[in-house]
Amino acid sequence: MNTRTVEIGLFFSRIMIGLIFVLHGWSKFEGGISGTVGFFESIGVPGFLASVVAVIELAGGAAMILGLGTRVFAAAFVAIMVGVLFTAKVGAPFLNGTELDYMLLAGSLTLLFTGSRFLALDQILSRQSNVRQNVSA
Repeated sequence: MNTRTVEIGLFFSRIMIGLIFVLHGWSKFEGGISGTVGFFESIGVPGFLASVVAVIELAGGAAMILGLGTRVFAAAFVAIMVGVLFTAKVGAPFLNGTELDYMLLAGSLTLLFTGSRFLALDQILSRQSNVRQNVSA
């Protein structure tokens, strides 16, 4: 396996994880955030965190799709998924319960440790910055 194929695999993971988080963030705002605030409070989580989580999921998911701050948002997604597993999903069965949550956690951990450079704006901006630095030197 070469570096290029690994990067393409990470790219597909980055896109899918970003898309899932965008959709979950969007769904928290759809019809008003108050329902999500109420749910958070019903499981003992401060209601204001509903907006924080929704914004991180929505903006972070979009940024991840674009390849902006992939590792930063992957770390935020890890924190969110650990929070989900220890609050909203505690005691839920693995099958038909938490398997998606664990998969999102594992995928986010993978991107946290590896990043994803293929078709990522971070990589493109980094290359442009390096070119500018080499030209001015």
